Amino acid sequence: MRKMKQWLMIAAVVALCGMMTGCKSHVQRHVNGTMEEKVTPGEPPQAIVDLMKHVNIDDRYETLMEDYRTGVSVIVWSLLKCSDEVSSEGYGIVVGIGDEKTALPEIRHGSMPQAFYDATTTELWIVGSDMVGTGVEAERLYYLLHDGYHASIWDSIGPYEMQQALCEALTYSIDGQEITFYAEGEKLIKVTNTIEDMGGFMDDAIYIGDIITYEIDGVEGEPRVYVTPGVNFVVGKELHYNDMPTISAAVEVSGHPCHHRPPILSDFRVEE
Repeated sequence: MRKMKQWLMIAAVVALCGMMTGCKSHVQRHVNGTMEEKVTPGEPPQAIVDLMKHVNIDDRYETLMEDYRTGVSVIVWSLLKCSDEVSSEGYGIVVGIGDEKTALPEIRHGSMPQAFYDATTTELWIVGSDMVGTGVEAERLYYLLHDGYHASIWDSIGPYEMQQALCEALTYSIDGQEITFYAEGEKLIKVTNTIEDMGGFMDDAIYIGDIITYEIDGVEGEPRVYVTPGVNFVVGKELHYNDMPTISAAVEVSGHPCHHRPPILSDFRVEE
């Protein structure tokens, strides 16, 4: 009888441990951010500032966008080079409203800029790059308005600010090799890790921040941000993106230069 009780106690403890382990594997944890502090586009080189004091659109510029729907042309150009010998280093945007042109040398457009004009609201969106490199593409979203003649930057969202907003909204849980992602507590998708030779997941397994991009052309309502999480394994110090989904969300900015607030995210989706 005593042995039977001992076996029952052991079985109960084993079952309880199993329940605790199972619960632990399903605990939702917030994704982590790779950026530890704010990043900025930096200051444009003096050569760009000097050149753009007097704007002359020629073959040194590339047309990003043209819109004539309101009867007043809205055109955006990016500066490709100061001269054949001097690079633009990815800086310099010009916004043309009718016959007037506004030079914005401080915008770092990078190698793949975007521009989109909403004729109904006179909002102008520009996407530039704060960080670009191997496995890194962290973009900045600019929100501009115009008075019918000149354009001005009313707000911008840097990669760090967007990373922090996403880290607040996105969580995940791990059960064996299955990773489930949630947005504001609602399940988005479950994926299965297929990498077998990296020693298992780290305690802080999921990170975002290296890949944050935007879509502004043709979207309905607010722009959309796109983020691809990376997996952190015990072996190695780099993130892996195999099997990871791309998650998007609608972005609402503050819309006022004196009342900047974190971006508001909504309508989370998993992209195909």
